[in-house]
Amino acid sequence: MSLLRLFITCMLLCEIMLAEDIVFADDQTVAPMTWTLKQQFRTGSAKQNPNTDIDAESAWYFLRTTQSEGPIESRRWLHDGRYVPLSESGDNLFGSPVDGWAFRVGAQVAPLVGQVSSNYDVGLKFAPGDILVAPGPDHAVVVGWRSPVGGRLEVRGSFEHGQSCCGENSRIRWSVERGPGPDESAGSVPQLLATGEADFGTPSQRGDFHLRDQQVQADDYFFFIVDAFADGSATPHYGDATRLEVTITVRDVVLPQPPSFEKDVLPLLAAKCHDCHSGDVLEAQLDLRTLSEILRGGENGPAVVPGEPHGSLLLDLVASGQMPPAENDRLSADEVALLRRWIKAGTPAEEKTVALPPRAQVTDADRAWWAFQPPRKAVEPAVQNEARVRTAIDRFLLSKLEQQGLAFSPDADKAALIRRAYLDLIGLPPIPAAVDAFLRDERPNAYELLIDELLQSPHYGERWGRHWLDAAGYVDGKLDNDLGTMYPNNGIWRYRDYVIQALNDDMPFDQFLTEQLAGDELVNWREAESFDSRTKSLLIATGFLRNVDDHTDFYQYGIEKRYEVVNETLDMFSTAVLGLTFECCRCHNHKYDPLPQRDYYRLMACFEPAFNPHSWKKPRERYLADVSSKEQAAIDQRNVEIDQQVAELLKTAETLRLEVRQRVLETRLSSIPDLIRHDVQQAVQAKADHRSDVQKYLAEKFAATLTIADSDIEAAFTEHEKTTLKANSDQRSTLSAQKQSYGVIQALWDVGPPPVSHVHRRGNVRAHGVLVQPGFPEILQPASNPVSMTFEGSSGQTSGRRLALARWLTTPHHPLTARVFVNRVWHHHFGRGIVETLGNFGRSGSPPSHPELLDWLAVDFTEHGWSVKR
Repeated sequence: MSLLRLFITCMLLCEIMLAEDIVFADDQTVAPMTWTLKQQFRTGSAKQNPNTDIDAESAWYFLRTTQSEGPIESRRWLHDGRYVPLSESGDNLFGSPVDGWAFRVGAQVAPLVGQVSSNYDVGLKFAPGDILVAPGPDHAVVVGWRSPVGGRLEVRGSFEHGQSCCGENSRIRWSVERGPGPDESAGSVPQLLATGEADFGTPSQRGDFHLRDQQVQADDYFFFIVDAFADGSATPHYGDATRLEVTITVRDVVLPQPPSFEKDVLPLLAAKCHDCHSGDVLEAQLDLRTLSEILRGGENGPAVVPGEPHGSLLLDLVASGQMPPAENDRLSADEVALLRRWIKAGTPAEEKTVALPPRAQVTDADRAWWAFQPPRKAVEPAVQNEARVRTAIDRFLLSKLEQQGLAFSPDADKAALIRRAYLDLIGLPPIPAAVDAFLRDERPNAYELLIDELLQSPHYGERWGRHWLDAAGYVDGKLDNDLGTMYPNNGIWRYRDYVIQALNDDMPFDQFLTEQLAGDELVNWREAESFDSRTKSLLIATGFLRNVDDHTDFYQYGIEKRYEVVNETLDMFSTAVLGLTFECCRCHNHKYDPLPQRDYYRLMACFEPAFNPHSWKKPRERYLADVSSKEQAAIDQRNVEIDQQVAELLKTAETLRLEVRQRVLETRLSSIPDLIRHDVQQAVQAKADHRSDVQKYLAEKFAATLTIADSDIEAAFTEHEKTTLKANSDQRSTLSAQKQSYGVIQALWDVGPPPVSHVHRRGNVRAHGVLVQPGFPEILQPASNPVSMTFEGSSGQTSGRRLALARWLTTPHHPLTARVFVNRVWHHHFGRGIVETLGNFGRSGSPPSHPELLDWLAVDFTEHGWSVKR
């Protein structure tokens, strides 16, 4: 019988919770310890599943294999990320009373592992508390146990196949294996201990296993696997239900003494790591010679976090095989286990540790780059041809030209000037009458007056709003790639109109930016009795942060897809506002600019209270009504009352119509002879397929007589009845006209308490590194006086982080905000920016062609109230 493997094989790994309660002491033997899967199975929300939320308590893990063919023992198991709780996905397995987790591929709700909550019969009778596993099409499901202690192990249990349908396709193969823990990078290959086949209704339906005298050490793993069988013509049935029972007992239990830094860990590090991380050779600025230096860490933060193996970079790198780099120097499984136990025990050492400051990742040389220094208003340069100078800008441009032996081109004629002005400022050509009027205007300031007139045009905001909307990634409609169709981007048009109106009103850019980043934090909208125009405008402004594609409506994408939304929002913000390419820092320090990885995640922490991957709102949940919650409740309640009144009126009108219909029917029945009247009435009322031959004849003969059309009823109304129905209809129309509606706003707001923020090692959302606090890039702050975040907000329901970010960005001496924006304006006026790379003011971007002019424009911009039209 061949085993059909078409795609991903997945597994579920269970780490029994007693392992987390072991306290290390001197080596000693204690009483036997027992673990029972049925009693210790954990169900709950996604937050209790570390595959969905790495901060959750370590109990259950979902993994997958890297291969889809061959025996289970030959495959490597890795994290996947598409696992969701059944209770959250709204799915179940054929209506079964099972609470647990499932891996989603297509429509199948399997592989699945869960605990039965009530009596359940699928051929095999499951009782409450039983563990049910289902492998699914071309998938295996695996439950694994990690030993927290050493000793002599006995494991017994059974696999009992309970699927009574589907013939050959419902057979399973089960196995018990032992091996190293699942390796999230390189994988792992367990050892087969027992195996068998199970088929419902046959002697093999229940497969028992009993293993004795297995010598184990802490961190040894055992796996219990159900793998679906196929008959070679179809995929395994995803309803294969198997009851799994496992009881594990360890005798002669040894609680190992926690490793010592000086005796156990330091010799290991010296042998494996000191060639690159000691003395004059400090790769990544990491020194592994003393515990103080290890806790200090290097470029990527502390190397270990006492008591937190999952948060320790050093352990992650050596366990995954990424370090040491030389193949023959890599740590063995026992050495990795020793390091893990040492960290979990709190990094015990004889050394008296000293708290060392984090290593500086930004140098004075880094700060010397022009874009990282505050702009300074240069002295306007002298020029030879003063007659060609009209503004300060002319001086900077002409001075540069004269240095090359060049001069300005001759002035354009007035017909060219008006056409250029119209197309540039409002995007429309001038009408002939406007051209004629301008040509006849002999006033010396006629051109200035023309510009003022165009700046006041409502078309100005429409023309120039496009440029900001492009930077923000705005779209009116979105594409469904699966269906190949476009659908409206509901409510986002309000943000478009906000941008247009802001530019037409010449809203100061610092206010414009602040409202878009943190409009919701500027007003206490949650408790407002009603939304005034300002409150509504502030909420609409946050649509700036809602322009990134968000496909997290689908559960199977998991937490990685949520972080994609956060990352892409941060990328959009950094290029549009800061003019820096921050996306490299998701995985490592920037290769060109002095932007450490930790600065990326400090900046991300400013957005995480609103884009909290652990308390996520799907796109359809990120809408606000354009009225306050109190107004919305009142409108909804009033509309319900109106609907009830209308329904009662409709019922009254329908009752009257039925009475009139019956009156017409009785009149027509009276015209039928008494002898057959009753028979005719029964024939008409009988169902067509139940009529006798006589009834069919009578129904056909008298069909025209007894068929009553709406027009017949209308004709039978008395004048009083017509008046009654007219009054009823008028009353319904009046009531319906009183119903109110409200629109929606695509907005952003904090969804709850701020989450704990970490660096994601190598960009892996499941590999948490050093903790970070919200903050600003170090390179954009004075070395001698770093800026600390000051949080403010309209109420305790918001963190104030985005508002703090906006306040920092709009300080007059910020190195980038004004420079980046005036450069964008220059680019859209003249077709090329002073810095050609609009979103990259770093070392890999283009240098400014006129650096003094750029700084002069930036300072002048802030000195005159951040006015765009000035």
